[in-house]
Amino acid sequence: MKQLTPEDHVKPRQALKKRFIWFLAGSGVNYLLISMPFKWLKAHTELSTLAISGCSMGVSATFFFLWNYFINFRTHSRKRDALPRYIGAVGCMWALSSGLLTLLKHHNWHLSMSVGHFPLDLDVVATQFFLSGLKFFLYHKWVFPVPKDDVATFEAPAAVSSEPAAQANREPSITPTPIP
Repeated sequence: MKQLTPEDHVKPRQALKKRFIWFLAGSGVNYLLISMPFKWLKAHTELSTLAISGCSMGVSATFFFLWNYFINFRTHSRKRDALPRYIGAVGCMWALSSGLLTLLKHHNWHLSMSVGHFPLDLDVVATQFFLSGLKFFLYHKWVFPVPKDDVATFEAPAAVSSEPAAQANREPSITPTPIP
């Protein structure tokens, strides 16, 4: 058995901090990729709110689709096996996000918040907040599922047989190795 060192306790904490920093960075980029095209399209075009929402969500969805699929692809399944599910999930989330953002933009509750001199679009924040649980479930459980421990691969010890032929024909069992 491996003895734990102080460094073993630091690594998970550092990994958690790093993931949290990347989460904040990603949410900031996502916010900007939605709100900036929305503001520009609203000011410079005569498109409907639904079309503007669809376009601004499309910018964000396209960027993160390309980033996650080609750069940050982390799963045990092959890329081409996950692609149809991934495209379906991105399309579903785009449609839901566009519809929800349109709904929130049509109903103005006169809420505002700013970070310093930078005003936040709370409709964009609320859209991402309301759909985050569905997005997490959709991507982690359906698009990129974690492989389950296959019960069939871990054989229970077979009854000991005195026949050498029975022991020779038995397939070797696969024992799991713990991941550090």
